[in-house]
Amino acid sequence: MKIIKVGLGNTDEAYIESEFSDGINIIYSDENNKGKTIVIQSMLYTIGNKPIFPSSFNYKEYYYYLEFEENNKVYIVVRRGDSYIVSCAGDIRFFEDTAEFKNFWNNNVFSLPQISVNGNKRIADMELYAQMFFVGQDGKDTSTIFNSGFYHKDNFKDMVCFYAGETESTLSADEITRLKNQIKELEAKRKEQLEISEFYKTSTPAKEYLSRIQDKVAFQNRICEMEEITGKISDLRKMRNKLATKRSLWNGTLKELRSLNRNIEVGELRCMDCDSTHIAYKGKGKITYSFDVSTPEMRSQIIASIEERISAYTEEIEKYDFEISSMQQRIEEIMQDEDITIENIVAYKNGFSSIAEIEEKVQKLDEAIDDIKQKVKAGKKQTEDSKKAQQDFYEAIVEEMNQVKGKIDIESKQLYDDLFTKRGSVVSGSEETVYYIARLISIAKLTKHSCPIIMDSFRAEDLSTEKEERVLALLSELKRQCILTTTLKAEEKDKYVKMAGINAIDYTGHHSNKILGAEELPAFMKLLRGLGISLQ
Repeated sequence: MKIIKVGLGNTDEAYIESEFSDGINIIYSDENNKGKTIVIQSMLYTIGNKPIFPSSFNYKEYYYYLEFEENNKVYIVVRRGDSYIVSCAGDIRFFEDTAEFKNFWNNNVFSLPQISVNGNKRIADMELYAQMFFVGQDGKDTSTIFNSGFYHKDNFKDMVCFYAGETESTLSADEITRLKNQIKELEAKRKEQLEISEFYKTSTPAKEYLSRIQDKVAFQNRICEMEEITGKISDLRKMRNKLATKRSLWNGTLKELRSLNRNIEVGELRCMDCDSTHIAYKGKGKITYSFDVSTPEMRSQIIASIEERISAYTEEIEKYDFEISSMQQRIEEIMQDEDITIENIVAYKNGFSSIAEIEEKVQKLDEAIDDIKQKVKAGKKQTEDSKKAQQDFYEAIVEEMNQVKGKIDIESKQLYDDLFTKRGSVVSGSEETVYYIARLISIAKLTKHSCPIIMDSFRAEDLSTEKEERVLALLSELKRQCILTTTLKAEEKDKYVKMAGINAIDYTGHHSNKILGAEELPAFMKLLRGLGISLQ
């Protein structure tokens, strides 16, 4: 992934940065508050990261534009609020929330890691994924992740280990537990058959046998399992109904847009309020986009995007249908498992003609038990193999971090033993900067992700000139785009301009706390018009 251009603006002011090269880019200025952080944060925010702009900057007032290349395709993303527009090879798609945009990214740009959160598999959000290649200048804490809240450092570790390349067990933890319960049920039935065999040999059943059959604990467990499954079905139905409602609304919008495509041989379409021939499509919500759909080309683009969205909703609904059906089938299986009563025993006795028939059933139960045990064993072994591969991969990253640290901070003998420091022993000063650089480089080398290395204020906490030179040499070895920012001292002016292999981007001439202006507004509006977007 290579950043080509980033911009932000509204109807009054704008700023565009397009001087990025494929190698190491350093945005610098002689003072703080010259707009470096706003440009960096705009990149990340446009692709779905949580906003971490300076408190003095009202980011909600602006549109954000990012142009980048991935796998020989050029993508353009525009974001305002939680609405996104994506263009690639003339094809335009729009999304009303970050979750929809994330799914598009995962299916079209590149696959995002899958992680386990609260026992459920989910695609990592950009706010977590971005931390593999981006470090901001604020909120640093080497003992945890940035923006710790929904995600925690264990989720970050899980995400990194996703790149170990080992497939996980085909059996989830819940599935293994269910199979174990099936084994217990079959073993209980086997025991019952053997006891019935003994029952045939006696004139009356033992009282102890009858008491064992009335297993209240097992009965209560089945009731709890049924209630849990019923709760899950209820949740799935709510999500399915929500998607069905959305699909219905988009079908209505689609009909309205298609009605504009009808040929009008006499007269033309005009706005009844202003008599204009321009007709706009506006998304829902307070913060959204307006598209000029007066032309057939733009209408076709919007219609294609809506059709794709309706198709995605239909696919998700079908998935929920399958999950609900599977759970309903499980409830039926539980309900068929009745307690054995005296009547059951009599029925059993009348149903068998010989002890041999009972023994044949016991043999079949043994075979079923062995089959399920093999499934559990295979599932367990695969899980253990996967865990070992992931642990080895994780340790390799930590070892690489130590290798990188040793090349930057030659004098230090302290070693890392994890991707995060222990709580209460947070690294600070230039050691903190070295830690984050070592982590970014090591993760990039071992995961082989395609994103650029982005670090805001990469010389923070007085990283020495010698260490800085070593850092730049290591980054150069990665052979990927790097975007860094820093504030130079007066005596360091033009140092990057003279440095080989560095694309120096000078922000010294910018006004303090005022990177946006009217000068670049026409160019910014032209970028948006290319996507059919009308500023509101």
